[in-house]
Amino acid sequence: MNKQFLKRLTEAHSWLGLIISGLLFIVFFMGSISLFRSEIYLWSVLPHHTPAQGEVLSPSEIMKLAIKDRPFNAKEHLTLVSPTDEMPFYKVYVDIVLPEDATTDIDYVSLLMDPVSGEVVANVDDFYLAEFIYQLHYNLNIPYGSYIIGFVTLFFLFALVSGIFIHARKLIKQFFLYRTQEGKRDQLLTMHNVVGVMTLPFTLMYAITGLIFNLAVIYQIAFALVLYKGDQQALLIDAGYTQQMPEWLDKPLDTSAEVDKLVDQYVESFGQAPRVLRAYNYGDKSALLHIFGSESGKFVSPVEQVFALDDGESLFSTTPESPNTMTTGRIVLTTLHFGDYAGTDLRLIYLLLGMGVCVLIVSGNLLWAEKRMQQRQSSSKSIAIVNSMTLGSTMGVIFATAIAFLFERVLPLGLAGREDLMIASFVTSLGLYFILACLVSNKRRMLFISLMATAGVLVITILADWVLFHEQIVTVFKAGFLAVAGVEIGLAVTVILFVSVAYSLFAKRKSDLPSSDLNLSTEAELASDSSL
Repeated sequence: MNKQFLKRLTEAHSWLGLIISGLLFIVFFMGSISLFRSEIYLWSVLPHHTPAQGEVLSPSEIMKLAIKDRPFNAKEHLTLVSPTDEMPFYKVYVDIVLPEDATTDIDYVSLLMDPVSGEVVANVDDFYLAEFIYQLHYNLNIPYGSYIIGFVTLFFLFALVSGIFIHARKLIKQFFLYRTQEGKRDQLLTMHNVVGVMTLPFTLMYAITGLIFNLAVIYQIAFALVLYKGDQQALLIDAGYTQQMPEWLDKPLDTSAEVDKLVDQYVESFGQAPRVLRAYNYGDKSALLHIFGSESGKFVSPVEQVFALDDGESLFSTTPESPNTMTTGRIVLTTLHFGDYAGTDLRLIYLLLGMGVCVLIVSGNLLWAEKRMQQRQSSSKSIAIVNSMTLGSTMGVIFATAIAFLFERVLPLGLAGREDLMIASFVTSLGLYFILACLVSNKRRMLFISLMATAGVLVITILADWVLFHEQIVTVFKAGFLAVAGVEIGLAVTVILFVSVAYSLFAKRKSDLPSSDLNLSTEAELASDSSL
């Protein structure tokens, strides 16, 4: 390979990685946590509401209870997301008719319902932490954020491919070589390369699937214009997207029995309950039932069916025996992306790989700064900016996430704007941390304090769990719901990790000092080093 080309490719790899590093860290850090968003959601919910034990109500009974005493807009949708082992409650979305003097444009209510008692436990969005973390992963919780993340993913894919070319000759030969006795830059480079190689299949999969998900609309427009000559509806039909628009007949009809019959028929055919039920024109003779799910025991086996509720006639059906290739391919990519095709052990592996990519991002930025420090013409101000940006966009995000966990636990249920306060706690703490990262010159000392402060916040969160809800936590654990204990174990492991890393930073700094300086105070020792 031409040396000049390799040099330019290396520069492009370094600069591009630096530019996207902050957003890319958010994508992988939040995405890794989001692998356990069901557990995080249950950690939020279960101390407040323990699921009832007994016979489960039928879907039609849940539907009746969901629309009871609510201004249900029957001409729109009524959607049920079925309970699972990970989520023991129904999530029900009821479209409503807004009053003329309404001050909001939200025309639906989202209900969390107990499948045994039928009680409305809460609104789905009352516990927003898990969804907030997930949305940060794919759209930053801002308008058009998915497009921003899509282009970040595109640049990340280029960085991966360029990294392969840059290290192609030494990829295998030096894979097990770790330079412990060399300088800081060599150690960082080795760490960057080893982590990059070990996570390569994982990162390539995430780069490709993330690119497809976030920029799908661009591909859709291109396909519609080029292959389908502007017929976007034909493209959607071939892609397996079905839209039901039944005509309202204004003829009341009780279709409860037909709903339960169709669900039982689905369970008998595919071995498990449908994942989503969506009723159109519910309560009218024109009502339809749209069923989404999969066949039990198969890696990817999407099922989508539409029935008329007045007579049970099948209007549309996609099953493993008659698959839609585009739909199947999309679900294969989704399944690989979320790692939900096996047990908790696979998601733990995904979590470790995701955190490995976070290490890759940080080490890449530190490599850039270390290289510039060795160049005489480099600006110390630019290096300081990169160090501040790296610390703020990595440790700052971690600290803000810990604060969000704490607020999710201690904010009273029913407090007006509860989810907004949790979001504000994240944004405020992240913003303040960024300001401190720019103002504090001693980055090593700030990193040490940040690790200890984050560990302290997580300890307070665990203690708040037991002080506020110790009886409820014991009750749900005995009932077989392990999510609360699982999240607490995860937080405790994080505390131990952060304290260990902080201690190693302190010990390393102390060992680097000459023996004659060991009698200096800790504050003076830490203040003498302004690099990460």
